Amino acid sequence: METDIDIIPKTLKKVIEEISGFPGYGEKSAQRLTLNLLKMPRGEAIELIKTINQMLEKVHPCKECGIYTDKEICDVCSDEKRDRSVLCVVEESFDAFTIEKTKSYKGLYHILGGRLSPLEGITADDLNIKKLLERVKTNRVKEVILATNPTVEGEATATYIYNLLKNKPVIVSRIAYGIPFGAVLENVDEFTLAKALENKIKL
Repeated sequence: METDIDIIPKTLKKVIEEISGFPGYGEKSAQRLTLNLLKMPRGEAIELIKTINQMLEKVHPCKECGIYTDKEICDVCSDEKRDRSVLCVVEESFDAFTIEKTKSYKGLYHILGGRLSPLEGITADDLNIKKLLERVKTNRVKEVILATNPTVEGEATATYIYNLLKNKPVIVSRIAYGIPFGAVLENVDEFTLAKALENKIKL
């Protein structure tokens, strides 16, 4: 009688299962990443694991804006030269990192930690929106730039936040569509992103 034999080592299977649980990763992409790790020289792989461990120990959200930093207050929030009357609202830290590369934005950031996505079970309560409203009120913010990604979910998130702010004494702008619909900020070239910020529109 034939029996099914699973030839995949248990630890290998466990790593693939863990990676495939990350947003944006399926089983195939998890397998490729795991295979690349196995092909790395052992010393390099161990150094990578050490670096990841250090990152997990030292990197955390900024107490003020939520951007990933290794300090209690990030360099942007602690920079006295930044315009504290303007907040740029983005989905994730890497969106803010990408905007910073343009060197064209001088205000502060607010990281939502995601975007509304009913299909994934992500609601407003899962995002850093309450803190945003507190910052707008407490810090006398004059303008909020909604720079969520130009996707269906990003648009829904921007609209939701706009509705919360539209009756408050603050200008609400949306990042201009110099960015193609469906694109992700961290994949957009710096010139296009700079122009999108420059041509933001009032809502």
